[in-house]
Amino acid sequence: MSDRKGLFAALYRNEVEKLLAHRGRMLLVAFLVIVVGGSLLMLHGQASQRHMMAVNLRSAERQVRADRQQLKMATGRAKSAVEQQLTSDEKTLQEMKQQVQPTNEVVQLKQLKAGLKSIPVADRGSTLEQIATTQYMVGHGLTRYNPRTETAFRLDGQVLGGITLLVFALLAVGIGGDRVSQELEGGTWGVLLLHAPARRKIYLAKLSASLSILWGFIVSSALGFFVLGSLFFGIGSPMVPHVVGLHLGFQPGTVPPQLTVLGSKFHILPQWQYDLAALGLAMLALGVLTSIAVGLSMAFGSTIFAFIVGAVLVISGLFAEHAGAWAVIDPTTHLVLMEDWTGALAFQTGIPWLSLGTGLAVVGAWALASVAFGILWSRRLDV
Repeated sequence: MSDRKGLFAALYRNEVEKLLAHRGRMLLVAFLVIVVGGSLLMLHGQASQRHMMAVNLRSAERQVRADRQQLKMATGRAKSAVEQQLTSDEKTLQEMKQQVQPTNEVVQLKQLKAGLKSIPVADRGSTLEQIATTQYMVGHGLTRYNPRTETAFRLDGQVLGGITLLVFALLAVGIGGDRVSQELEGGTWGVLLLHAPARRKIYLAKLSASLSILWGFIVSSALGFFVLGSLFFGIGSPMVPHVVGLHLGFQPGTVPPQLTVLGSKFHILPQWQYDLAALGLAMLALGVLTSIAVGLSMAFGSTIFAFIVGAVLVISGLFAEHAGAWAVIDPTTHLVLMEDWTGALAFQTGIPWLSLGTGLAVVGAWALASVAFGILWSRRLDV
């Protein structure tokens, strides 16, 4: 038993060393591009957004002043028209000022509760969600909050739960897509068999090494984003609430049918839990994609074909809303499992029953299928 463990450990170390030798520079460049470049882009984007909001605010203020000057000189019907225009422009100005100022959550909570009475019971889902999150914030001391302000916590959660994860997916294909084909193309598969005749152990060592490198890269990137986010934006509050596990359904009387939140069945996660969940789910989904990439490498015996097919599979996840039934079983559709949990994927595809449970079932099925294929196919590989 100890000899078998020692053989697997030796194979694993060998695969890790080869991966770092062949992909170490690529991973370092990717880390700098994703973490440093991504943080700087977000910093620039936020600065540009603040600048545009300031410009628009000054423009709205000038318009209101012009309306007031015009009102002094207007008479009759023209005065009535100017008064209506002034009322509209003042409302727009007030809304713009509210966008650049923190929201008073205590006042917001009172307004939401007061407005709930006038909403039909069947349509209260979204408002109940807002009341629950606002009440959570007030209960945890977040009485003034601006959701448009980036912080280290918000930055981390967005990177691990948004479209940025597709970049990690392409890296997963790059890490796993040549694990076996490179040996076959380079003629070193036979050398491996001389030292370890058990093909299954070779495959599992390659898969384990790929997963270790990928997961280490994801964790390092998350920490890097948090550190840079702290320097650029500040840490922020770890208790900002996020709603997950929404109960969705079609809104009655809408043509075409539109999804809406039904009832008050949902869970609230504070930001720190949301970030950890996003990290864990990202590692799970990308690990499955890596196992698929290793399987493609074995099936095609060609690094180029494995990379092409893997990249096409990743890109297909961008078109989930047009994929129909395939969106349910496509592993890259569920690549961002947080979107399954928050209901974003259900709204995107128009399928109300898509949930975290669905995503985990699909990802788990692909994981079992890819590992089973790898073990069985490895027995057929010859020198």
